[in-house]
Amino acid sequence: MPQGYTVLPLVYDRWQKGYGKDYSGLILPRVLATLRAFDVRPGTMLDLACGTGSLALHMERRRWKVWGVDGSPLMIEAARAKLRGPRVPIRFLRQDMRELRLPEQVDLATCLFDSLNHLPGRGDLLKTFRAVAASLKPGGLFVFDLNNERCFMKLWTRDSIVRHRDFTMFFQNMYDRPRRTAYSRVTLFLRNGDFYKQAEEIVCERYFPRALVKELLERVGFTVLRVEDFNFTGHPEVGRIKTWWVARKADG
Repeated sequence: MPQGYTVLPLVYDRWQKGYGKDYSGLILPRVLATLRAFDVRPGTMLDLACGTGSLALHMERRRWKVWGVDGSPLMIEAARAKLRGPRVPIRFLRQDMRELRLPEQVDLATCLFDSLNHLPGRGDLLKTFRAVAASLKPGGLFVFDLNNERCFMKLWTRDSIVRHRDFTMFFQNMYDRPRRTAYSRVTLFLRNGDFYKQAEEIVCERYFPRALVKELLERVGFTVLRVEDFNFTGHPEVGRIKTWWVARKADG
């Protein structure tokens, strides 16, 4: 999705809150624990694929200056609407992650909620890793997650529906294992007074094997510090459907 989401931003935060807490809130303790483990103090950070800016706001409250970058104009619009004033140390930019350019290098980069899985191939992942490396100061930390193949086999092989008082959303999912590619046709029925407006988009994600991710990180000068599968859902039967990555840019 080179232009980013066009349908999901219309209901994104309301959809997330339907699960009790949005992903940024669920993943924040893991982010903070990682920073403590590697003794990373508040400074400047990039939140790549920042969505509606929830994580950026969490980090700003913890004394971080944040650059939020997303490819979707509607996501960036929603993120900017959350800012409390011009002096808040968060700036949101609309950019393709493969062509990332920041006005300054940062101490920390994050890319969460399986955003990197949206890249169509290994060349795109390599470009993104190279762009992130260029945006980090020497010794800077890169923290991200990816959907692993268990996730696609478990959750992307059946359809699902989300019902909210303002909208209904259908997900028609499939996972093409030989091509390591997952597809979801998202159909949104959004309430507009007494009527519903229908909108649709295709979400496509790709499974990147662990060995490939490590190889590409190292190619652009990262050292992998931690790789672990985890379950964020609170439902043990789902299993460890995501992989947590921590890498450091070389000092020199």
